[in-house]
Amino acid sequence: MLLAVLYAFCLAVGFLTGATGVGGVLVPPALVLLSGLETHTAMGTSLAAMFFLTLLGTWMFWRLGLIRWREALPLVFGGGLAGWPGAWCNARLDAGPLIYILGAVIVLAGLCALRPPTARDKGNPFWHGKAGLFGIGAATGFVAGLTGVGGGVLSVPWMIIVGYAPLTAVALSMPFQVLATLSGSLANVTGGYLDYGLLPGVTLACLFGFWRGVAAARSMSPLLLRRAIGVVCCALGVFLLVRQFMS
Repeated sequence: MLLAVLYAFCLAVGFLTGATGVGGVLVPPALVLLSGLETHTAMGTSLAAMFFLTLLGTWMFWRLGLIRWREALPLVFGGGLAGWPGAWCNARLDAGPLIYILGAVIVLAGLCALRPPTARDKGNPFWHGKAGLFGIGAATGFVAGLTGVGGGVLSVPWMIIVGYAPLTAVALSMPFQVLATLSGSLANVTGGYLDYGLLPGVTLACLFGFWRGVAAARSMSPLLLRRAIGVVCCALGVFLLVRQFMS
């Protein structure tokens, strides 16, 4: 019964991720609560599921013509380089204080995304160049490896704030997370932090939900999608803070 609830929850998370680019942060606590996994193993299993989800996302958004590789590649390299050290730190450090900081930053990013767009939202050229995109990828890739979060929860609102269209931000978050989640997952495999029994079901549920979520996002106006991303980020940030406070 609990496994059925877990897979239904992962289906919903997949839909949320497809529609807004964020949602993977919810999978690790669900695995802990509904399957009894140890925290590090839950994070590792979640990160591995997100790897397959980002592969699907990259293919889908590429087919839709929403991924520009001159922008995606700096994100990819940044995330790929930083995912492994993030997972290495996850296995050795107490991430408690970081979760408070991460939650506050996500709430702030969500609030900024909720702010009505203005003429100034064309963005700073730095963040649209290779160095800025590499920095976004490296920072969020490290967080992905450290916390088991796919990275989009930070990269998507960050990119919206610096001037990217919401659906473009969601699309570009996919290929950069492929290497970030892959490098982090390899570190988790070598550390033994992965449940191979739960991984297939969790992954399939997330993938199906994601496919439906992308279809929903395409039918939304840019302003509505921006607001949806802002609301989801604020909710996830508060969720992280409350969960860490209660633990």
